Amino acid sequence: MKLEPADVLVNINSGTDLWARLRRWAVGKYSHCFLYMGKWGKTPMLFESNGRGVVLQSLSNRYGQEVVVMRLKRVFDNKSVIDEAKKLASDPQAYYDYGCLIWHIILRVLFEKLRLTPSLRYQRNEKMVCSEAVAECFWRAGLEVVREDIVPMPSSFIESQILGQAWQGILYG
Repeated sequence: MKLEPADVLVNINSGTDLWARLRRWAVGKYSHCFLYMGKWGKTPMLFESNGRGVVLQSLSNRYGQEVVVMRLKRVFDNKSVIDEAKKLASDPQAYYDYGCLIWHIILRVLFEKLRLTPSLRYQRNEKMVCSEAVAECFWRAGLEVVREDIVPMPSSFIESQILGQAWQGILYG
């Protein structure tokens, strides 16, 4: 598989331990997402938000993981998405948003399981979980790759109307 800059990679949660099964029950089979930045020199790089906040790092940190690669269906200047990712990763305020997990994601999951309408209004801010960070790069580049009125989940990229599946499998170098 040849990755292209601005591809969204979505982890598939296929773990068999209790925590993996609980997460799969709660949010489905997709557990994390990150953005492919292209090669910098000879190093393939990615953009993601995790426990350390928004970072740029080597794609090799994700080798061995099962992912779905989602790619824009229409031609677009991917450079603008990558530029926005670089700006966001350079922002010292771009921490991981643990509060979002509690006030938006967990509540969203509970409301969806109970088939109720969420009562809290999602507001974007400089702190972000993985799916917010990836979506923010596209939003800032002028693409509504996922809805802006609710916190996106990794599965939101799979369901996106402007992204299509380019590949699924295990990442390797």
